[in-house]
Amino acid sequence: MNTYKIILITFVLVFQVAPAQSEYDRLEAEIINVEKTIVAKLTGHEPIKGRKKLSGRSSDSERKVSADFLFSSLKDIGLKAQKHEYNVKNKKGEIFKGTNVYAEIPSTNGSDEYVVIAAHYDTVKDSPGAVHNATGVAIAYYVAKKIAELKERNKSFMIVFFDHWKSNLVGTRMFTKKLKEDNYNIHSMHRADYMGWDNDEDRAIELLASNLSLESLYRIESHVPIYKRTVATPESRFFANFGYQTVTLTAELRNADNSPFVRQSADKYTTVNFKYLASTTNIVYKVMKSLAK
Repeated sequence: MNTYKIILITFVLVFQVAPAQSEYDRLEAEIINVEKTIVAKLTGHEPIKGRKKLSGRSSDSERKVSADFLFSSLKDIGLKAQKHEYNVKNKKGEIFKGTNVYAEIPSTNGSDEYVVIAAHYDTVKDSPGAVHNATGVAIAYYVAKKIAELKERNKSFMIVFFDHWKSNLVGTRMFTKKLKEDNYNIHSMHRADYMGWDNDEDRAIELLASNLSLESLYRIESHVPIYKRTVATPESRFFANFGYQTVTLTAELRNADNSPFVRQSADKYTTVNFKYLASTTNIVYKVMKSLAK
């Protein structure tokens, strides 16, 4: 093969690959730009309202400010944000008052079947809660934003930010009860947690799905390794008790590739690997887009 032909073939290959790479870079930058803002404000890296910065999302006042921010953020992307407020007492007499924030994204064909995208927004005391779980909130927020922009949706979608995860999943319990009582037709519930740390830089994720069909959807759309999670989370068991199909996404917990700062004061914005977060977010969005068809 002469030199001219080699140069020509090289030129053609570069021309074909460059646009695809450029498009991925553009998409990654878009996702990171949106998610950095959400994580920064929820973790106190940036003011969440005026000059106010959060140190955590544990106290009543911190959770209220967080709920108001998430409510406004959903409105900013054109969704009809709603607050599901609850005031309940457990068997010990402890009272839990909180707010779940959610928005529905209706189908365009009249379908009443809902795909739920969820994440909890509260934290343990004295933790900024970046990887646990501002990153999960960021994934749900970005995906909802993109799903709402689709011209056609053959299913309805719902984005939910749960309160009171740290208190025996009270917010999750109350909202799931609401879905059941209001006779929502739930296709599946998808949630992310512990996302944002990727020490070995393989962008791999861990997945727990309640059925093979849902698991296959993620594997088809994934460009990274997916490890099957073998231990059920409290949330997945709780959703299953209501008869709902579920998916839980996390970092590589079984390979110990998860943030060592979870539930600590060091779980900060600066520890988040936003390229990894964007990679996972893109997978979730592609799955939701396929479910919308």
